[in-house]
Amino acid sequence: MAKAKGKGGDVESEVWAAIAAFEQILEAMPNDRASLDALADAYEQIGDLAKAKEYLVRLGSVLVEEGDIAGAQGILEKVKGYAADDPEAEELVAQIEALGGPAPVERPKAKKEAPKPGKKGMPKGVRAVFNMADELSCAWNLMEAGELTQEEYASVVQDLTDMSSGETEHTISVLHVLEGRQFKNLDKIMGYVAKQCETPIISLSNFELRTDVFGLIPDEFTMKCGAVAFETLGDDVLVAILNPYNTQIRKDVKAITGRTCHFFLAMPSEFDQLVTNGKEAIAEKALLEAEAEEDEE
Repeated sequence: MAKAKGKGGDVESEVWAAIAAFEQILEAMPNDRASLDALADAYEQIGDLAKAKEYLVRLGSVLVEEGDIAGAQGILEKVKGYAADDPEAEELVAQIEALGGPAPVERPKAKKEAPKPGKKGMPKGVRAVFNMADELSCAWNLMEAGELTQEEYASVVQDLTDMSSGETEHTISVLHVLEGRQFKNLDKIMGYVAKQCETPIISLSNFELRTDVFGLIPDEFTMKCGAVAFETLGDDVLVAILNPYNTQIRKDVKAITGRTCHFFLAMPSEFDQLVTNGKEAIAEKALLEAEAEEDEE
């Protein structure tokens, strides 16, 4: 979540709105790491360290249970800050340190190897999950820049919460919410985000669908994280994204493709249309190949 800037009840009320949204998500998904992380951060912002510690310890327990060594070690120092006066935090510190094992021994540098594959062909450590914190951070940035009013921000937060807690076949993003609401200043917001994040706007309708390029990023990642490959330039890949503020998405896409990637901001409706067309084209191709194999037999 973006850090609150400035003073006053209005800013704090927005933090509380975000807290309410995340706690609602946890009612449906108690182990949602993004929500636990955001809540620990939000409560720390408003000075409620007891609540901040509670959610930090819950997050740490989830990371330990899932065997996420890097994630657990990333919060270790924060947990240590609570360990002196809290048995749960002290126990979690011991669990994280045990999970990490001995420090790695320095070895001579070897030839760089390709990332080991994880779930569904994705590199180890890359997860195809919707991160509510990243989208709320995007909305927060837009509000602080004056591109959204406080009322509009609150509505976006509510819509994101409703969409993430229900069943949906589409990608969830701030831009989807704004386009769905027919927000009159969407073009202005797109221009602002493109400039701030140095991510040019691209019209996906100007490109012909290439199934070989579309297939470079797994469907699940495309849908959950809002990133789709639409063209290549030599060995480089051109990728459309919906939240340029999310730098982790860029790192994950580079890891997935194993290539140099260039990122562009796309309208959500064009993004959805490309995804739909790509899925249909790949399914049709697979059907034709299966029929051809049957004919050969």
